[in-house]
Amino acid sequence: MSEVPPLPHLLNALLPAAGLARVLAFASEHGGRRLSVPKRAGDEHRLVALLGREGADLLCAMYGGETVAVPMGPAGTLAAARLRMARALAEGASIDEAAGHAGLHRRTAQRMRARGKEDEDAGQARLF
Repeated sequence: MSEVPPLPHLLNALLPAAGLARVLAFASEHGGRRLSVPKRAGDEHRLVALLGREGADLLCAMYGGETVAVPMGPAGTLAAARLRMARALAEGASIDEAAGHAGLHRRTAQRMRARGKEDEDAGQARLF
């Protein structure tokens, strides 16, 4: 069984009704933005397509008629993406592999690798 990543409260509350894949899709589409939650989502509503009927009903029951800030989810923060990239580079991944794994641009990986080499070179210079 795969481990569920730590999720912010709203996403975690939707997990039992919608499932992990749907919750992550919802966070990917609406994360980092404000969402006006309807009191009831019709069958054709985008929330039903994203979260399924049970997930959309739960969201509407919790926040219907309100505007909520949707969290970005486990992969949504830049700091987390940079950490994934740094780990991938440290484990020997190529620039393109590390960028793809982190969801960041390859130039970001190049700069990160270059800074790491500068730090190593500076550390060596201080030793001698």
